[in-house]
Amino acid sequence: MSVAGQNMTSPWGFSLTTHRDHNLGADAFSYFQYECFIAAVSICFCRLTIKSYKEEPKLLSILFSSSLAFLAYTKQPYEIICALQLFSYAVPIILTSRYARTLPIVGKLVPETATRLILIALSAAVSPLIYRFLSSGLFVNMLSLVTPEFVKNIIFGMFPIEEIGEAYKIIDAFSDSDVLQKQLSNLLFVTFNIQVGIGYLGINFLKEEQMRRNALIRMELVQGDAEEEEKEQQSNKEESSITPKGREGLMANAARFKRGAAPFIFFVAVPYMIQIIALGNMNMFAYTCVRDDMHRAVRLNELFDHDTRLVAMAEDSATSPSAYATSMDQVVSTTYDMFNRKLFSLPKLLLLPGVIRRQPMLIIQIFPFIFASDILKARIVAYMTSTIERLNKESKEIDAIRNKVEAFDMKNAELLQRSGQGATRFTQRRWEELTEAIQEKTVAAEMLRRTKGFFAFLQRNFIFGVLIDCALATLIAVGKIASADIFVFSRAIEDAVDLVLMKSRAESELAAMDTEISKLKELADVWESSKERNVLPCHISPPESVSKGISIRHLQYARGTAMVRAEHIDLEPGIYALTGGNGSGKSTLFRILMSCETNEKPIDLPSSIALLTPEEPLIPEDAVQEDSCRAPDDTCEPDGDSKEDVVPKLSLTMPSSDVVEISQNFYWPLYSRPIDWIYQCHLEDISEEKREGMVRRVAEELNSLEFTQSLQTLSTDGNETDISVTKGPTVSPVEDMIGRIMADLEDEKEDWFSDLSGGQKSKVELVRKVFLNDECPKVLLIDETMAPLDPTSKSLVMSKIKSFCEGSVVLVIYHTDVGVGKQDENNATQDIVECVPSNNFFDHNIHVENHFLTNRPVC
Repeated sequence: MSVAGQNMTSPWGFSLTTHRDHNLGADAFSYFQYECFIAAVSICFCRLTIKSYKEEPKLLSILFSSSLAFLAYTKQPYEIICALQLFSYAVPIILTSRYARTLPIVGKLVPETATRLILIALSAAVSPLIYRFLSSGLFVNMLSLVTPEFVKNIIFGMFPIEEIGEAYKIIDAFSDSDVLQKQLSNLLFVTFNIQVGIGYLGINFLKEEQMRRNALIRMELVQGDAEEEEKEQQSNKEESSITPKGREGLMANAARFKRGAAPFIFFVAVPYMIQIIALGNMNMFAYTCVRDDMHRAVRLNELFDHDTRLVAMAEDSATSPSAYATSMDQVVSTTYDMFNRKLFSLPKLLLLPGVIRRQPMLIIQIFPFIFASDILKARIVAYMTSTIERLNKESKEIDAIRNKVEAFDMKNAELLQRSGQGATRFTQRRWEELTEAIQEKTVAAEMLRRTKGFFAFLQRNFIFGVLIDCALATLIAVGKIASADIFVFSRAIEDAVDLVLMKSRAESELAAMDTEISKLKELADVWESSKERNVLPCHISPPESVSKGISIRHLQYARGTAMVRAEHIDLEPGIYALTGGNGSGKSTLFRILMSCETNEKPIDLPSSIALLTPEEPLIPEDAVQEDSCRAPDDTCEPDGDSKEDVVPKLSLTMPSSDVVEISQNFYWPLYSRPIDWIYQCHLEDISEEKREGMVRRVAEELNSLEFTQSLQTLSTDGNETDISVTKGPTVSPVEDMIGRIMADLEDEKEDWFSDLSGGQKSKVELVRKVFLNDECPKVLLIDETMAPLDPTSKSLVMSKIKSFCEGSVVLVIYHTDVGVGKQDENNATQDIVECVPSNNFFDHNIHVENHFLTNRPVC
């Protein structure tokens, strides 16, 4: 089975794919697997866990939980679900509240039952309004209007509002905005209900755990008066000894404590563990679906949605798609973790207002010291983190270069060995320099990371923790909390400090996220600029046109030291040998023809190619089919009375949009079946009969070009011996060879193409791009593809192209077999000139010489 085709399942046997169909739009019912189920479980769990009051009737709780779960599973609007959730908390209070019987006026006019029904109806009407008001921008706008400016500055200084806004903008830049809104709404819905519910469960668990620890601590304090008297009598003899009665009491307490261990484990710890693991995993899966979708947006979907983005990314830097996708992962995870942690701590935070209201001096006495110590720690940690991030970024950039260098050198190891005596030493020096630079920055980053970890640990446990203990001691002394609440309120104070100092505490994380956002902004700019296609505004000959070839007017281009000018060239159907010296601009002409916007797949002109006619930038209005211009020169007269100094107009007319180029270098994907890439589709998705027919056609085409060696070989006595792999009297050597090719085409290998010879690669590309089509492309550009072919194979390929591509314009870059011939049979002088032998293949010769493109005969 191929790597890509392996089924991804969880250890429990069901699929856990986070894939989303990229074609689903904003009107889709759901995007991810189990999305509806997780939403239903989350709202049901939250409503069952958090009751309107302690003795809420279970029947009502179950009824509302089931209703909410049904609405969430059927993907009803969040406005309805959240309004019903608010309403579900109001109804039990109204039904059991004693105030419903003593309401002024209403209670006297109508019976108690009617009063409760009226209040229920009012709450049903008000709940949607409350949700709509809070979820709309109206609430935020009103709050912003009444908030003083200095308070806004404090809020922005305390909370990373701007940073989260920047994170959202960069995520939105790589996503469909409407789809992203729906994904984030669902994720926020699931996260809120699960994390708030788990946080509420956590309060009860922490109280139970603190009571158990308190019982352990109080074992020595629950002795009777007799034991105290005996201890006092024995204190002069042996201060550390324990009396017999005291020991019996301790043993009794120990036995009682141990008896409570099993109920705590099975009725408190295990249920809490199961709930937090199961629901936490559901929440994590919902988050992972969104995170992975953003990952794929950078690495796959958005990258391949536009054909130019991959090239633009490769040309811009050595950073790989994997690195950019990792940056997106970090931005998403950093932003989400901030919300996730705060929602989990929300139930504990709600405990503090009542305590602080009864003990306001606590804020003045203890909290300033807590905040000051934490702010100082945050500044130090942020500085170290930003330095670590800078070192890591520099290290990753160098590592990306090193990986490319090593991969290139490994791929060309044999050529490197044959490149001279100093080649290996030179390569070693380059590898050493890159490795030393990476290791130096890695060591510095690791030392800083270790220092930061120790500093944060010591500050949290021995400075921050001590100050919190002081606050708890004050609350216990004034009787505001019991000993069982120590653990809960300790965490609540920590969470409150974390909320108030959210931005300063997260400064290191925000610095790291800002680095990744900068990378993604650079990528977004590269992708945006790649949309500006650098293609030529060509024309296609109308069907009624007499000319069926390529028409070039006023073309002048330069690349490096080569400059070529083609004033008036018409290439009618036929096979042309394109000749000229090395670097004269032959391959550049192919790039220009491939850049026509009328092609089925236009290829952007690289920036290294400069078009000198007309002046840049090219716009569609500059391309005209007629030879018109507006400036006098040796070849053109001005139109009308215009005296404006402009250049002649470029005109490229193609016979069709079907233009195919076979370049010098070929691409072949790794870890793929050859037949899949040849057809550029996954043949395993079609029927076996059709697939076999398609594979056989490729094998027959390759065999007709003698793709493999003959299965007939000479024995030692000079006679031919059959070495067919397939044995049997009914199988011919040709059939056996086709069968071998078919088997090879369907076998997945790491790099099948690299094992082929140069001639075999050329044959595969010709079959893939030309001979598998029903007819030859109207324009076929062959860039030295026949150079690696042996004479026999070259003859076969030429013959097949000659017959198959009759009626097409075929340009072949050609270097060999240049002979001499007569310039013109009608010329009396019959000058002898260089020419390309026809070899029953070439019809014409396009030659580049002295910066001009000219058409000359073959000999």
